[in-house]
Amino acid sequence: MSEQSSPSIPDGERVPVHPVLWIMAAVMVGFEMMFAVADAGLLPDWLGRSYFYYRFAFIDVLFDHALGSRVLDFPVAPMEALRPHTLLTHAFLHGGWLHLALNGAAFLGLGHALVRTIGIARFLVVFGVTAITGALAFGFIAEAEGVMVGASGALFGMIAVITAWQERVLRRAGLSRAPIWRRIAALVALNVFLAIGLGGLLAWEAHLGGWIAGWLLALVIRPRFGPFSQLPVERAPNDRAVFDEAPRADLPDAPRPTPTPPPRS
Repeated sequence: MSEQSSPSIPDGERVPVHPVLWIMAAVMVGFEMMFAVADAGLLPDWLGRSYFYYRFAFIDVLFDHALGSRVLDFPVAPMEALRPHTLLTHAFLHGGWLHLALNGAAFLGLGHALVRTIGIARFLVVFGVTAITGALAFGFIAEAEGVMVGASGALFGMIAVITAWQERVLRRAGLSRAPIWRRIAALVALNVFLAIGLGGLLAWEAHLGGWIAGWLLALVIRPRFGPFSQLPVERAPNDRAVFDEAPRADLPDAPRPTPTPPPRS
């Protein structure tokens, strides 16, 4: 039985960005502004980048030490090195204004699209799970000496959610999925190019982890609004897609046409 669908957003209606997205973006900007003021010597050192990176960025050497796979040159208890909160807090820190501008613009664009499609609560689940999974993938795969910051793991997770929905629509409608494979190939090529260009400073492991988590989340989080809210679920005998949409109880049945009597001679 189909579940009652939520009211759809009218086509062409301008929907403002959800306040929670603005708050999350403001936190990212606020950190970078605070670091800039601290670098100018107008704030104490404990409000600077180095201190907050150590407290809230994801640090692979500490993660490996907590798991027992790496020994540090300085004494840190394994439980202190684990720092599970950094699996999420790293996504709100960035490596400078350019890094923040690129990630921030993508965050607001992708976040707005997802909030309009699944609502703010489910969006926060997507953001949190993909950010955490991205950090875990980085921790288990990478052998980095520095810190890992930025929301790009979650951003790749958001792209994966949307791409998985699109792939499902095309597959169940019997249409070509070549655009999906081209997009994935382009993202892989972009990561390879940036990894080479940045000299190994790209956290592609976080991108991969976020992508996998996002693709899996798309299997259990169904879109409620927008073009993906009517996902095809089967093929009809006449080769047209049948969509999983609850019947509209507020619309009356269409009247049946009344036969027109033949004209009198």
